[in-house]
Amino acid sequence: MKLKIKSIILYPENKELSPRFLKFSEEKINVISGYSQRGKSAIISIIDYCLASSDCNIPIGLIRDKVDKFAIYITIGNKNLFIARDSPHRKINTEIMYFHEIQGKGDRPIFNTNEWIENSDDYKTTRDYIKRYLNSLAGFENISEEQNSEGKDDPAGFRDTVAFLFQPQNIIANPTTIFYKTDTLDHLLKLKSIFPLILGYKSFEIIKLEKEINILEKDYQDQKRKYETIQYQYQSWSSDVYNYYSQAINLGITDKIIKIEEASIEALKDELTLIIKRVKSKNYLKEGSSLRYANQLDELDKLRQKAYQDLKLLKIELYKYEQVDRTKNSYKDDVLYDIVDRLSPLSWFLDKEGTNVCPFCKSKSDAGINKLLTLRNEQDKIQPVLKDFELSLFSFEKEKIECKKNIKEKETFIQRIESNINILLNENIKENNKFSNIFEFVGKINNILENLAKLEPSNDLAQKIESIKNELETKRAEQKELSMKFDKESCLNSVSNSIDRYIKSLPIEDKQSKRVHLDPDKSINIKIEDVRTKNITFLSKIGSGANHMCYHLATLLGLHEYFLLMQKQHKHNFIPSFLVLDQPSQVYFPEGFPGEKGSSKKTEERYSKDFSDTKSIFEVCSLFMERTKGHTQIIILEHASSKIWEGIPDINLVQEWRGEENTEEYNALLQSEWLLAE
Repeated sequence: MKLKIKSIILYPENKELSPRFLKFSEEKINVISGYSQRGKSAIISIIDYCLASSDCNIPIGLIRDKVDKFAIYITIGNKNLFIARDSPHRKINTEIMYFHEIQGKGDRPIFNTNEWIENSDDYKTTRDYIKRYLNSLAGFENISEEQNSEGKDDPAGFRDTVAFLFQPQNIIANPTTIFYKTDTLDHLLKLKSIFPLILGYKSFEIIKLEKEINILEKDYQDQKRKYETIQYQYQSWSSDVYNYYSQAINLGITDKIIKIEEASIEALKDELTLIIKRVKSKNYLKEGSSLRYANQLDELDKLRQKAYQDLKLLKIELYKYEQVDRTKNSYKDDVLYDIVDRLSPLSWFLDKEGTNVCPFCKSKSDAGINKLLTLRNEQDKIQPVLKDFELSLFSFEKEKIECKKNIKEKETFIQRIESNINILLNENIKENNKFSNIFEFVGKINNILENLAKLEPSNDLAQKIESIKNELETKRAEQKELSMKFDKESCLNSVSNSIDRYIKSLPIEDKQSKRVHLDPDKSINIKIEDVRTKNITFLSKIGSGANHMCYHLATLLGLHEYFLLMQKQHKHNFIPSFLVLDQPSQVYFPEGFPGEKGSSKKTEERYSKDFSDTKSIFEVCSLFMERTKGHTQIIILEHASSKIWEGIPDINLVQEWRGEENTEEYNALLQSEWLLAE
């Protein structure tokens, strides 16, 4: 995303004062140099605030009190945009913003003065509108990769890109956090979720597919569980329906052979349906049903006898398992532990009065101690036996559980057999009552079949499940094909290669053997590999703030170079093309420069190396500008003076905020007249 900062504008609370303008070059390294507490660090917060941040980090105090409105003048592609926002000290609605697209040179010169504020309602909009507008220009779609902690979709947007744009003082040399605002958990989790999209190993098309696949998978599993539940309920009716089949044999209205151990619900249902049809057509007695009655009783009786025999064997098997467990435990308690207990006093004797003194009469003799040592040897022998026994303990618990389950199932099966035998042996049906019993029976099974129809897994549901399955397979194939195009390993390797170029140009310890790894799926923070030992560790394990700062700088420059190259790979670059660094030299000059305010003797002594290391910061930024042909704007907020970057190309000194207070030379973000005005 081609977005650069043209100007920062501060409109004063006192309208008699002129607005404060900071103008930046779009294709150079812009430097604001100055002493501490002159407002340099507020620059990042002002830009972020005007880019529709949800909160304001502009320092509380003079800056907020003296400023009426903060504004930025930016370029996005071929658009020039004016965006402003009220100072938070007014305690008005900070969701209100001001916006205007500048239509060419000379349009709205009123923004160069305070006059536009009188008609500010003409430019009034909302923070939400600015966010949506910037989202659209950046190419973000209203699709989220993941849900937030509250279960709501939280789409990626322009605001998430600020992680790559700012390196404030508390971040630029931080060993545990490298990206802006990821020192809070919410921002860290959000960045982790959208990082694959930012780095280009995912696209919105892939995210759409993944969401669709997740929805389909959930629907598929839900429908499948529903189908399986219905099928289970349907099949569980087989034992009940078989009882009606036995009654039909008793009544002499079926001769169908359906064995109880093989009976399926479909076969039983089909036969009961035929019985209803026959009875309705006044075909009451089925030829051969009497023989079927006798055969069924005989088959069930034989099956019952076999089931009882199987049950007996299962009970014996369970008894053997339990007997082995008891014997094992008895051996351990009665034999091994008994030996150990009997030998336990040995240690007491051996610890008394050296090794050859009788604890009772105090006489010296080697015979006793030798005997004790012999027993100690025996004790030592038993310990490995005990240990091996404990290690080799085996249990039949799994077999016992399975055996108990089989016993229960066998008992249930026997109950089913006996239930059907009792139905067949029911002799209370009298001849003159037989037909009424048949009609009553037919009424019952007709009702049973109607209930079964309600439980029967519908063909429509099976077809729906098959349709979802086919759609899932199609979308997974699309996802696989797209994932090959958006290759993660290739993307991350390109990022590391891009970062490597800048590592080699910075004063990093042992830099020739170091390589940066970034894998957002595992961690947002970078890892450092020693290419010789292949050891990979987090940045926090690498010593010195100077190393931390250099890795930060190399990583951010490498990423921005990588973002610019994404278009060549037909991938979208969502990241604005500017980077703001706040006092990277702090790790070299925490006490000031020689001859400047705040310098010390210690500074003078280490000046030469620190000067060279600080200069390398500007040199590597210049290298970046050369490699990227000025397509990304850099703004450096620095304590160091211009002598540091003297002779380095592509440097634009925006402002130098120095001079003693209460003098004409004093300069800062808020000028003297602002500070003195009521």
